[in-house]
Amino acid sequence: MIHIIYTGGTIGMVRRSDGALEPAAIEDLFRHVPELDLIAEWDYFTLSPPRDSVDLGPQDWLLLAQHIGDHYEQYDGFVVLHGTDTMVYTAAALSFLLDGLRKPVILTGAQLPIGAVRNDARNNLITAMELAASGHPQVAEVGIYFNDRLLRGNRAVKTSIFAFDAFASPNFPPLAQVGVSIHYPTIPPRPPAPPRLQVYRTLEPHVALIKLFPGMTPSLLASLIDAPFQGLVLETFGSGNIPNTPGLLKTIESAIHERGLLTVAITQQLQGSVRLDTYVSGCRLLKAGVVSGADMTPYAALVKLMFLLARRDLSLEEQRTLLASNLRGELTAPTEATPESHPTSFPEPLHPGS
Repeated sequence: MIHIIYTGGTIGMVRRSDGALEPAAIEDLFRHVPELDLIAEWDYFTLSPPRDSVDLGPQDWLLLAQHIGDHYEQYDGFVVLHGTDTMVYTAAALSFLLDGLRKPVILTGAQLPIGAVRNDARNNLITAMELAASGHPQVAEVGIYFNDRLLRGNRAVKTSIFAFDAFASPNFPPLAQVGVSIHYPTIPPRPPAPPRLQVYRTLEPHVALIKLFPGMTPSLLASLIDAPFQGLVLETFGSGNIPNTPGLLKTIESAIHERGLLTVAITQQLQGSVRLDTYVSGCRLLKAGVVSGADMTPYAALVKLMFLLARRDLSLEEQRTLLASNLRGELTAPTEATPESHPTSFPEPLHPGS
């Protein structure tokens, strides 16, 4: 039995009289896919009201996690229909909130509505349902299915606003590749998890993400960091480099030591990993108290900060340790295989914009 959760998004939208797309009732979506009955028994729940994914946030992630937790024993798997713009945030959030998950929670959506003559919605929904009902242990986690690939949810990035091949997993192999048959590539084992599902109920929304850029001044950075947030994702250059601009590092260091600002460094590049001990500038960040985010995506890093900062039972030092640790398969720990050794799930060059 599969439980479908409809949040909205392009997959279920209809065109208004003025030409704009808006979320439709879920019944209008399902009448286009009678094949679902051939895959498994299923039912559905609708987020009320269904809406565009840009309007989904931390409170909705908590609601979805709680809904899955409340119905966990009743179903073999879950399929979440979701808009593509913020799908990677929701997938990352669910991966942290659902500790000990041993059933598939597969997010999918579409670039074109299911009612369009030519669309990607039918294939995405049908195959996501098939994967959720497969019983294969490699899909028993939070994933994103799109255009013939199932990706680990907290490793995925959206790479295109127009190509059907809209998502990639730059630093981790796909969980499944779908063609005439379904292939499950060998992947590194997931971190240990509790024997029973534990659903976390809080997130700390006061976090921020700042991308460094050439010419950024200390005064500008200071004004950004002075905002009342508790966690910061710092997008650095390369493997964790920061310009040697006088005062720039001091601004970060002061926020960490004076305010206890939990700060994690990730790279601006799609592939590769932050290693703060590689270059002198990275070593300066490490000495200032910045945590290395390894190869986490910006989305996973931001949501992980929300998750850890909400854990009031943890000290700041424990939060720092967990931030750098591989909790749900969201990063490649230094002791694991290097990201370059994993086959990439980037689309072929013939798909522009992907």
